Amino acid sequence: MLSIESQAIYDILCDITELSEVYKIVDADEINEKLPVGITLTKVQLSQIIRDLKDRDYVDIKYFTPDEYCLRVIKRVDPVEKQTSVEEESAESTAGETENPGERQLYGPKRGGGAVKPGLVLFMSFLGGVIGSGFVAAITAILLKFVI
Repeated sequence: MLSIESQAIYDILCDITELSEVYKIVDADEINEKLPVGITLTKVQLSQIIRDLKDRDYVDIKYFTPDEYCLRVIKRVDPVEKQTSVEEESAESTAGETENPGERQLYGPKRGGGAVKPGLVLFMSFLGGVIGSGFVAAITAILLKFVI
């Protein structure tokens, strides 16, 4: 969760850079001009907030001086927006289901089975290895008989 000043700086940087994927040079005075009424920051405080945003992966900084910053803003999803989008996705996925409407369906249709036994997995992988080796041996024998 960002402080009020950090959120204001992040919003200003989003407006200035337009959330593009390229680095842009932003002047400290330009940021201070766009600050909302009631928030005043010195250049030292501004650079500290921008460093904090960098540490939290909100911005990526190429270089900075006290007067200008070369940075790009990383698009972040607000936790409130993220929560509503998850609720909308779950509502969409359960809209077509008739049985167990609260249960999410992750991969394909629901199957009737349970946990796979480790011994069965071991046996099937051993069987696959034997069959694969048999094919390779048969092809090798055919090649040796007809080629040599």
